[in-house]
Amino acid sequence: MSTLLRMPLLRAWPVLLASVLLFAIVAPVTAQSPFALTNIGGDVRSSDARIDGRGGWGLVERDTLVPSFHNLAGLTGLRKMAVVISGYGERRSSEDASGSRTTSRVLTPTLRAAAPFVNGRLILSAGFHALRGTQYDTSSERIFLLPDPDDPLAPNIAYPGTEFFTREGTQFQVPLGLSWQVSDALSVGASLNIVAGIIRERMNIIFDEPTTPAGLNYFLTTSETLEEEIGGLSSTWSVLVDPVPGLAVGATYTTPHDWDITRTHDMQGIPGNVVQEYTVSMPGVWGLGAAVNLSERWRFGAELEHQPFSCLTGRADWEAVMVDAWRFGVGFDRSEAFARRAGHGNRPLRLGFSMQRWPYLVDGDEVIERRISAGTGFSFREQSGHLDLALSYAWIGELGTNGIRDRVWRFTVSVAGLEKWW
Repeated sequence: MSTLLRMPLLRAWPVLLASVLLFAIVAPVTAQSPFALTNIGGDVRSSDARIDGRGGWGLVERDTLVPSFHNLAGLTGLRKMAVVISGYGERRSSEDASGSRTTSRVLTPTLRAAAPFVNGRLILSAGFHALRGTQYDTSSERIFLLPDPDDPLAPNIAYPGTEFFTREGTQFQVPLGLSWQVSDALSVGASLNIVAGIIRERMNIIFDEPTTPAGLNYFLTTSETLEEEIGGLSSTWSVLVDPVPGLAVGATYTTPHDWDITRTHDMQGIPGNVVQEYTVSMPGVWGLGAAVNLSERWRFGAELEHQPFSCLTGRADWEAVMVDAWRFGVGFDRSEAFARRAGHGNRPLRLGFSMQRWPYLVDGDEVIERRISAGTGFSFREQSGHLDLALSYAWIGELGTNGIRDRVWRFTVSVAGLEKWW
């Protein structure tokens, strides 16, 4: 690690990127929790490891050496072009009435870049940000009541078979942002968010018997695919204020917007596809955060986010179980120092706790997620970038109320690079 951190930024980036890609290739990616079958999928957002490590608060961040895109108003002051890539790996233990499973996956939900103009008072930014995802693969032995192949008029007979089901996809947005420093104590930001994504469901049934004289299954394998392509447009407005020394307050608001969805239904044995179009109206979301300096290096922060999913319209099967979603996080952050011979005392340190309610009911009750986290980081040579790490553990749902529960370990890695570009 120490050798890598001494490398110039342009030489270190390929090594870091190769490490991330290798992790994505070799890590086992299997089925998610049974929660992934429910409604619009799980929340896969992640700003960066620094924010994840301290409980998820970051609306007040304006560190120009480690840029944060959690609030675009905090990007003002940059003097170099910034590129941030953030991803995480999860190991999830799930339990429901059918038993338990342990699964793993790797995600890269954030890739952002920003360029400064007007001596850093004006910032242009763009990137990719994953919002929600689902991945579920399962198979089960079942008994199907089917006609007797030798006597179609006879009562149906029970035949064994295997049902295979897959649900996968991600909703994401591409934000195009603008930030402006109004004064030393006030910055504002706005972004236009291009929303997109594809969700697919596939079901196959293979029958074990009866067989023909040639040894082939008498009943053909059935196959059905349902694909939904999502497209939309939203905007996010943000502000960051330093009302008094040692105190910072930030806020964001994303406008309500529509998902225009094209549904394609493909069934084996039927020529052509059935294509339908419909619109889902998504509610707006607002966030409010604050941080106060406790000492020269220590800060305490908190953040609240709310989205009234009970106002969602366009999918009757979703509307019946939607509830208002919220997220609350608190935590401590010790900033990095650069004193000579201070050793690990120079490292940043983050500790946090967050709690959130998912936007829909499962088994008739709300789903609550609780998470504890910790993190640290390392600067590149000449402060030309930063590597941040965070480890968290989450409790999601309960068997007694939701019929499902998850326990999740998550390891988040973020790399931020700074480079002169003019």
